[in-house]
Amino acid sequence: MSRLGAVRRREIVGFCLFDFANSSFTTLISTVAFARYFRTAVVGPDAPNGEFLWGLAAATSHVVLVLASPVLGAVADYSGRKKRGLLLTTVQTVVACALLFTVTPGNVALGMILFITAAIGFEAGYIFYNAFLADLSTPSTVGRISGWSWGTGFVGGLCALLVCKPLLSRPLIVASTGALDPTAVFHWRLSFLVVAGFFAVFSIPAFLFLRERGPRREPRSLRHYIGVGLRRVTDTAIHLRRNREVGKFVLAYLFFFGGIEAVIKFSAIYADVTFGIGPGELVTVFIVTNIIAVPGTIFAGYVADWLGGKRAIALTLVAWIALLSWGALTTSRTGFWILAGGIAIGMGSTQAIARSFMTRISPRERVSEFFGYYVQAGRLGSILALPLFGWVASSSGSQRLAVLWLIPMFVIGLCVVGLVNEDRALRDAGGTPHAAHD
Repeated sequence: MSRLGAVRRREIVGFCLFDFANSSFTTLISTVAFARYFRTAVVGPDAPNGEFLWGLAAATSHVVLVLASPVLGAVADYSGRKKRGLLLTTVQTVVACALLFTVTPGNVALGMILFITAAIGFEAGYIFYNAFLADLSTPSTVGRISGWSWGTGFVGGLCALLVCKPLLSRPLIVASTGALDPTAVFHWRLSFLVVAGFFAVFSIPAFLFLRERGPRREPRSLRHYIGVGLRRVTDTAIHLRRNREVGKFVLAYLFFFGGIEAVIKFSAIYADVTFGIGPGELVTVFIVTNIIAVPGTIFAGYVADWLGGKRAIALTLVAWIALLSWGALTTSRTGFWILAGGIAIGMGSTQAIARSFMTRISPRERVSEFFGYYVQAGRLGSILALPLFGWVASSSGSQRLAVLWLIPMFVIGLCVVGLVNEDRALRDAGGTPHAAHD
C-alpha cells in the first residue's frame, strides 16, 4: 500500500469515527433520552404544551444556524481551517451537553437554553465535517464513503445506547402515584454526562487523522473573517444562480430534511404518548433499529454510486411517504416496530445519499460554502416542520394527525428533486456525468 493510500484510509477512519462519536448526541439527546426527559420531567407529563416547547427549542437552534451557516462555510473555505471550526463546534456541543445534567424538573428555560446551545454546535459542526468528504472521495466512491460514515454513526448510537441503557431503564414516573421518581431523574441526568464523554473521546481520531487540503491563509481577526465570509456569501448567492441545479437540490433538501428532523426530534415522544412504549422497551427499540440501519445505510451508499444520487434520493423519499402514512394509521405494537425499523433505515439512507450528492455537485473550491447553504436550507425546513408538528399535536391532541402533516414536505421534496438535471449539475461543478461511469 502506498503512503498516500495509507494516509487516505486513516483519514476515512477518522471521518467515520467522528460520525460514531456525534451520533451519541443525535440518538440520546435529540431522540431517546433528553427529548423524553424534557417532555416528562422538565415540562411535566400533563402539561399541554410539552410538544410545542420541545419543537420551539429545536426550531430556535435552527434559526441561529440559518443566519450563521453560510458565513461559517465561507470562512472555512477562505481560511483553509475546517478542522479548527469542527473542533470549536465539538467543544461547544460537549460542554453544553454535559451541563444538561444541571437541568432539574421544572427548569424549562435552562433546559431549552442548554439544548439550543448544544444543538447549534452539533449542527454547525456538520458544515465543516461534511466538507471533508470531498477531500476523501472521488466521484465514483463518494456515495459509499458517505454511507460508511452514516453506518458507523448508527454503530456509535448503538454503543452509546448500550452504555446508557442501565441509566434509562427506570421509568421517570412512579406508576402507583403518578409522581416523578427522584432516583430515575438522577439516572437520566447522568446519561447526559455519559453522552458528553462519549462524544469527546471518540471524536479525537478525527482531529488526529483528518488533514486540511488547499491553501491556508495566515490567521486574522474574527472581524476580518466575518467580513470575508459575508462577501463570499454574496458571491455564492451569485454562484447558486449559475449552478441552478444545485439551487434546486438545496430547495428540495429544505423540505425533506425538515420532515426527517421532525421525525427524529419527536420519535421518542411519539412512541411514549401514542403507543405507550415504556423507557426500557424504547431503548431496546432503538438498539434493534440501529443494528438494522447499519447495513441498510451502507448499502444505500453503494446504490447511490450505482444509480446516481438523484434516483437514489427519489427512491428513499417515496419510502418516507409510505412510512409516514403507515405510522399515522397503524395501532399495533408490531406495526410500531416495522415503522421504527423503516425510519431508522430511511433516516440514514436519505441523509447519506443527499450528502454525497451535494458533495458531487458542489464546486470543489467552495464546497464548505455550498454546504453552508445546504445546512441553512435544512434548518429552514426544520423551522417549518418542528413547530408545525408540535402545534398540531398540542392543539389537536393527536400526534397521528401531526405525522400526516409532515407527508406534504416529502412530496414537495420529491417533486423538486425530479426537476434536478443531474448531468448538468455535475458538469457545472466540473465533475463527470453519472452516465459516463455507470
